Amino acid sequence: MTPKTPTSEISIDPADGYPADGWEAAGRKIAPMLGSYSAVVVTSSDNLSAAHVAIGIGLAEAEHRRVAIGDLIGEVEPIQSLVSTDDPHGISDSFAYGVSLNKVAQPIDTTGNLFIMPSGTGSVADPEIFRNSRWQRLANGFREVGALLIIVAPADASALQELIDQMDGVVLVGTSPLDFTPYLNVLARVPAPAELPGKRRKSGNNKALTSGPFAKSAKPADRIASAGAKKPLPIWAIAGLLLLLVALAGVGIYLKQESDVKRPPTRRRAAAPVAPAPPPANIEKPVQPAPETLAVAPPANPADSAISTGFAVELESFNDAGDATQALHRNKQYLRAGTISPVPVGAAREIYYKVISGAFPTHREAEVHLEVLRHDGVLVNVPGTVVRTPYALLIDSALANHTTDLVRKYAKLNQPVYVLSQKDGTLKLYAGAFERPEDSATLMTTLRAAQLNPTLVYRTGRSP
Repeated sequence: MTPKTPTSEISIDPADGYPADGWEAAGRKIAPMLGSYSAVVVTSSDNLSAAHVAIGIGLAEAEHRRVAIGDLIGEVEPIQSLVSTDDPHGISDSFAYGVSLNKVAQPIDTTGNLFIMPSGTGSVADPEIFRNSRWQRLANGFREVGALLIIVAPADASALQELIDQMDGVVLVGTSPLDFTPYLNVLARVPAPAELPGKRRKSGNNKALTSGPFAKSAKPADRIASAGAKKPLPIWAIAGLLLLLVALAGVGIYLKQESDVKRPPTRRRAAAPVAPAPPPANIEKPVQPAPETLAVAPPANPADSAISTGFAVELESFNDAGDATQALHRNKQYLRAGTISPVPVGAAREIYYKVISGAFPTHREAEVHLEVLRHDGVLVNVPGTVVRTPYALLIDSALANHTTDLVRKYAKLNQPVYVLSQKDGTLKLYAGAFERPEDSATLMTTLRAAQLNPTLVYRTGRSP
């Protein structure tokens, strides 16, 4: 098996000085790549670098959604320094004694969007913590509310891959023994810290603590508190501005008086009443479309969440719907349950059209499908990746022997629909495949405009 090629990679020039700020800036830079994900692991052979990158991602994403950063390294300094309370409890206590993660999560910014989950009083190096199925439930919970869970973990942890498999994927920082691990869903790579504007690279021996591997940086909470504060104008500038306004007002009054003296008063004639023009004949008033008041409701079949076919292969994403449609039709014979999912990506929430294939209950089955697509030449210049997409829009259903009729019924609408057969012998017609419920809003609007009535559900079944 060939190793998985990462979905996103960013090359950043290294900076010899200020590595803490540089790694954090690198985390901020890749944050938009994670805009459509809800649970990620950040790892590196250098624990400090991984922690700083996680903080940078958290600070950037907290500008528009809630973020929690969890420490599975064990009181790693960049994260531990953000803890401002005397409460020693953390993740280890939550898994060992059932302490709620809501109680151990500590807000660290003024907006209340960014939280830290410290390691706790016990060791978090226990492999049973990493492979605990509770992580998948946490990931699902963050996904359902549109939040982001970031777990910082050491690259040499024995059960790290089992943790990653329960999340959306992993961000690799610096050098990592996981670089060529097969079946690893790499969301982004940060090979080096970002070079900061105005920071010149150092040469020679850096003895001061303002540079080098032990450089200190301001706390993220301090930076958040000061970022929104505007520097007040000095007193002399305010006084000068007031004098300028007074002078301009005086000039305006003087010119108006001069104009009134030189210009004789004139009488104004009353305007003759004008009869309103008759309305044009045989022209109907245009019908205004009803305002869109779309709100994505929770999945209509919550009981099916445990049996959802939640994994698929993302072939490629496009910023143009036409290009995505061409790619779907060009490879249709190789795809299983092929569809297109328009989703918002990044901080700007720009719509990208993702070409999706497959509906599988396990990550491994999706990996096999990905390898088949590579072998068949469908994926040549693009890596492809396994994604978790448990949600879809249900369009219609029918008996198992009416597959052709069901597809033909909606073919004229030119929508990316596909059929999955159910265990009870029926068929369900879906459109799209999504990681989060709110990602379905764009396609739901499109289908409603086509006079359809889609319902958000956990998708179930297999490609017939």
